Amino acid sequence: MWVAALAHETMYSYVANTGKFHDNNALRNDYYIDRWFTYEEIGPAEARRLIDDGVGTLDEDDHSDALAGWCADPKPLDPADVLSIAAGYNR
Repeated sequence: MWVAALAHETMYSYVANTGKFHDNNALRNDYYIDRWFTYEEIGPAEARRLIDDGVGTLDEDDHSDALAGWCADPKPLDPADVLSIAAGYNR
C-alpha cells in the first residue's frame, strides 16, 4: 500500500524509510496504463494517519535498489508540503 499524490501527471509516493515523497514513475505508469493496483482517493487527514501508521515502509533487503535510488533523490518532497498542497493550501 502506498500513500501517493498525483501532481501535473507526476506520481509521488511516500516512502517511510526516507520520510519523504518521491517521484514514482512505476506507480504513475500503473495508474495511467497498467492498472494492476487499485486506487482510492483519500484526504490529507487520512494520508497523515496512514503515514503515522507506517504505510510505505519497505523491507531494506527486498527493496534495496529502489531504496538506494530514493535515498539519493535530489528532490524529495516533505510530507507537510505535499499534504498542504493536497488540502488546497497552495492558493
